[in-house]
Amino acid sequence: MWIQGYTRLTLQDYPGKIAAMCFTGGCQLRCPYCHNPDLALAMTKNGNEDTENVALSFLAYIEKRKSLLDGIVVSGGEPLLHNLQGFLGKVKELGLSVKLDTNGLLPDQLKELIGAGLVDYVALDYKSSRENFMEATGLSRFKKQATVNSYYDSWLLTLSYLRGNRVPYELRTTLVKELHPLDILIRMAESICRGASSRELWFLQTFEKTGLLMNDYSKEKISLSAYSNKEMEVIGQKLKKIIPGVMLRR
Repeated sequence: MWIQGYTRLTLQDYPGKIAAMCFTGGCQLRCPYCHNPDLALAMTKNGNEDTENVALSFLAYIEKRKSLLDGIVVSGGEPLLHNLQGFLGKVKELGLSVKLDTNGLLPDQLKELIGAGLVDYVALDYKSSRENFMEATGLSRFKKQATVNSYYDSWLLTLSYLRGNRVPYELRTTLVKELHPLDILIRMAESICRGASSRELWFLQTFEKTGLLMNDYSKEKISLSAYSNKEMEVIGQKLKKIIPGVMLRR
């Protein structure tokens, strides 16, 4: 299990639970607003001695604190690029629940973990509509359109699987003015409204610049700006008419 680092305590990242949080390296996407570029750009090769030691340290920590914790969050990067079964099995043996953050591009790996009873909650990133997925994920310089379409189809398979499964989940989108104008957000809502239940949660949060972003690593930097709280309220009200479970996260 390839862990780059971990946070000992979070009260915000696992709804209703006190959790520890670990981060894996590597990601298929290059979202310009990503606030974990070092993680996303990290090599994804398993077996690195330093990161294996971090994983062992994390397991030792949660075993020691298991009476104070409700669960853990596995984030990234993209965790499903790694073999998680053994690691999550050890977490479950400690009696802790597991939340997984994912971009949704690896539905088969997610199905395997859920089928094995190793994941209790999923946060699924919703980057953009099919038409704007390439731009929102920073892939226009790296991937062909056919590849990006395949990525989006995989994301749809993940959403469909979660909708038919009993494991609780949420959708979440970080809004950047330049990448998520209202017309695109409406298109995003309309493209998933069929099959969305009133209980399906879609959390919206505005972009914040805190430290280095993926955009800072690019030779072709783009402008990135945040919506105000008032603008977010207006967006939330409009999208709620299409997807009842839209909520703002601050």
